[in-house]
This record gives sequence, structure tokens and C-alpha cells, in this order.
Amino acid sequence: MATDNHIIKSPKITISASDDNDLWDKEWIITLTGKNEKIGTVTFAGVKVLGTIPIHVELDEPYRNKGLGTQAFIMMVDWAFRFSNIYEVTAVTDRENDKCVKALGKAGFVYRSEEGRMATYSITKAKTAWLGLYLFLGIAVGLVLGIIFQHVIAGMIVGVVIGISIGGSMDIKANKERQKVTGKMLR
Repeated sequence: MATDNHIIKSPKITISASDDNDLWDKEWIITLTGKNEKIGTVTFAGVKVLGTIPIHVELDEPYRNKGLGTQAFIMMVDWAFRFSNIYEVTAVTDRENDKCVKALGKAGFVYRSEEGRMATYSITKAKTAWLGLYLFLGIAVGLVLGIIFQHVIAGMIVGVVIGISIGGSMDIKANKERQKVTGKMLR
């Protein structure tokens, strides 16, 4: 049975881990929110490569083509990206499975490659944006300091420099960590 930490809810569906001790290889159960009837599964089972994990969503026939698969992909990708060492989620489907291809596209996945009838799609974790955050905070703090010390321009300059220094170094650190795990540097 899943703990509250391993239950993900939306207004339409609830996804629960079937085994709290093995979240990455055991299936997750999809139910309609408020109901206890299984309507499908999600798994991360398969080959995992340095920061990249596979995902597979399977819905029972009566629940297909209602946007529930797209929602399951979005919910589970968001959950996976909470882990600092996960940077990419991949999905493989028959290239002629228009409904799955459409669900992946709506969930933000991008076509990557094709081998025979099977197409691979993936979604990558967004690059960090510490620089923007700390620049904004630096400007705000600089403005306050400038007002207190009656020299607004000097305070703003100091705030901007500090914000760029802290935010920039945090973005660089995050990108190095991504490169260490995946071997890929974001630009």
C-alpha cells in the first residue's frame, strides 16, 4: 500500500505506488480520484541511464482518449523531476499509435529518434533560473539599502552585483551537477 508521500492526486486521477520500497521498477496504480477502481498503470521500469528514466502509461480501454493518459504523464514526470538526479524522462511507443504520440506531445515530450516501428520521445528537466531570482532579490535589497543609506543608485548597483554573483554561481553549480550525472551540459 502506498504512503501519502507516494500518492499523487489531481481532480481527475490519483496515482499510487504499489510498492513503497521500489518506486522505480514496480507499477503505480491509476484510479479515478475518489474511486478505488484501477483504470491503468504507470511504470518507470526499463533501462535507466545516467539521469534518464523510462516511463510507460497504460490505461484500460474505456478510459483512453479522455486526456487521462496525458495527465498521468504530466503528473509522473513532475514527480520524477523532484529528484535531483533525474534530468530526462523517455517514452517509447509505436510510431503509428497516434493517440499515444498525441498524449506525449500534449505532456511536453519531444520526438527524439526512431528504430523500426518504435519512436522515442523525451522531456528534459528545465534549466535552473537562480540568476533571475537572485538578480531580482539583489535589486530589491539594493533599493532598500540605497534608501536607508540615502544613495539609491549605489545600493542598486551593489544589489545587482551581489544578485548576479550568487545566482550565477548557483546556476553554474546546478549545470555542473547535471553534467556530472548525465554527461550533458545545458547551454
